Amino acid sequence: MLQPAKMVAISLLDIPPEIQLQIVESTETTQVLKALSVTSRSLRSIAQSLLFEEFRIDPAKELRGSINDLLANPRICAAIRVFLLGGAHPNSKKPPHNDEEKLSLIQRLLPEMVGLRWVIIHRVHLSRTFMDAFIEVAAKIPLRVNLCWNIYPSCISSAPIKPLRIYHLCLNSASRPSLNFYRSVLRASATMLTALNVRVHGDGLMTLADIDLPLLHDVTLWITLEHELSRTSISAFIAAQKTIRKLKFRGKIRHLPPLPPNALPNLQELNAPPELINQLVPGRPLEAIEVSFSPVNRDWFGEEVARSTARIRKLQVHLNTKILDTRMMGRMVTILPSLERLRLSVFDDVNAHFARLPLLICPSGPPHNCRNPQFPQVPHAPTQ
Repeated sequence: MLQPAKMVAISLLDIPPEIQLQIVESTETTQVLKALSVTSRSLRSIAQSLLFEEFRIDPAKELRGSINDLLANPRICAAIRVFLLGGAHPNSKKPPHNDEEKLSLIQRLLPEMVGLRWVIIHRVHLSRTFMDAFIEVAAKIPLRVNLCWNIYPSCISSAPIKPLRIYHLCLNSASRPSLNFYRSVLRASATMLTALNVRVHGDGLMTLADIDLPLLHDVTLWITLEHELSRTSISAFIAAQKTIRKLKFRGKIRHLPPLPPNALPNLQELNAPPELINQLVPGRPLEAIEVSFSPVNRDWFGEEVARSTARIRKLQVHLNTKILDTRMMGRMVTILPSLERLRLSVFDDVNAHFARLPLLICPSGPPHNCRNPQFPQVPHAPTQ
């Protein structure tokens, strides 16, 4: 006769670490993580590690006590993966925050963040000593770095910079001191940099076009104001980078000056307005196209798209219309017979002569509603 199995009580301390980690990761809010870190001795270290995985500092607030507490706990500093140092909101009109004393406190944390993977600094008036400390970290750890709307010390532009391990770089500023600093950072990161996201102002890209970036394959360009100088600057830069495989344009830009025949020889993915699509696809090995903004006229989809030297397998189109024209759909499929995936981003209340197909037509808001990837949300980051 079978005996019922006895229930064995297992304490939280005896649960395998991987199960403990799953318990902590199941929490949904920062408040729950904080509560768990102060009520459970066995789960405290895991909860604190997740709590400080994404860490945000506002230099406008009092910092001394918080910084000293962190320095006294190296384990928490080592848990930080995303570090955001921000003054005003990126879209604010306020000038960058300027406080060298607080920056000197913050820079003491940088060497302790041995697990750091992503640094985001925006709207801060940066000091020479802070930038020296940041460069020391970037020379040791592979990093993704966002530098936006900051003021950089003028003396740093001429200083030699050791090789940096920055593999993804986001830049945003038009001032000459910023461009000089960006040149030195790009040169120092040349052997690591694979992705570049930059906002274009005037001839800014022209000053960066002569830098050899042999591993750069992913480029996103934000065009704030279209004029001949910025178009010439963009053409010079992308023509100089032969390794680009993925190219995105953000903002309204209709065309570029003619590119040399050997420009963008490895371009495989392109995200751009229709005019640039028709200009850049012919003669290049495009396999995936995303049309960021399409007019109502169905004839915008030109036969130039079919002149890719490779098979175009993926097509995504953001439609600026509430009426879905089936003739335009037919034109796309006729011109690109090798399509394997077609995605139409349309208004939620779009009308069509056929039923919505979930796998083909993915409703979304207009492209301008998309979250700016330069400034990612950091949902669990404690604010100091």
